[in-house]
Amino acid sequence: MSSAPEEVDGQQSIVREPLAGFRIATESYGALNPPERGYFFPDDVGVWNRYDTPGRTLYAASTRLGAFTECLYGYRLDREARTAIDFMAERFGITPAQAHSLYIEEQRELGHDGPGTFPKHWREGRRIYELSSREELVWFDLGTAHSLAYIDRNFGPEIAKTCGVKAVDLSHLLGADRKLTTLISTRLRNLWLHDGSFADGIRFTSRHGVGTCWAFWMRRTDDGLDNDLVSASDGQAIYVDDPDLLNVTRRFNIRLH
Repeated sequence: MSSAPEEVDGQQSIVREPLAGFRIATESYGALNPPERGYFFPDDVGVWNRYDTPGRTLYAASTRLGAFTECLYGYRLDREARTAIDFMAERFGITPAQAHSLYIEEQRELGHDGPGTFPKHWREGRRIYELSSREELVWFDLGTAHSLAYIDRNFGPEIAKTCGVKAVDLSHLLGADRKLTTLISTRLRNLWLHDGSFADGIRFTSRHGVGTCWAFWMRRTDDGLDNDLVSASDGQAIYVDDPDLLNVTRRFNIRLH
């Protein structure tokens, strides 16, 4: 259950709650081994995830459906592709499924990945893990007026200079501008709270409408210590008939292989 945000002058809004969620990761790397990021250079964060900082950031969603949604969004059949497929179906008098196959073949001949397809090796090489913490953790909650005011007051000049954004709102914090989101998260990771401690990460609402997500900063691992704050299950294989997987593939028009 989500706790109410604490709004203290001089710091972001925070919430205190345990981590209890799901994460999809490659079996070879395991659930608790996200990529380690180097120094923060604004022009070099294009491959970073939304709230990555120097070090390791572990992401989790509150539900299995949320974990699949966050992972598979990049495989969706976007509007441009759907328009092209509909045109091909009408133009050649074939079914949408046949037009989809023709479109994928055409894109691959052009050297592009097949949009709206889900590689079999991706599914077979990954497992879905359940993550949990032994105790309450401290999370920044970016979705409050208090937090937005704090960001504008303390980071506004740097954001304007680096990203060209004069006033930050939730669309920026949940958007695709990694230069902006990683800048904010990097500054927040090093922020002392009013009690002299550091936050454990960021709690945020999925922009895909599938509930709460967390970005956990693995400080102890980065310092060469045991990361005993968060543990993971052994994980479950991802089968082609998984109901949550099918829910997401139908939503995003993804064809399973």
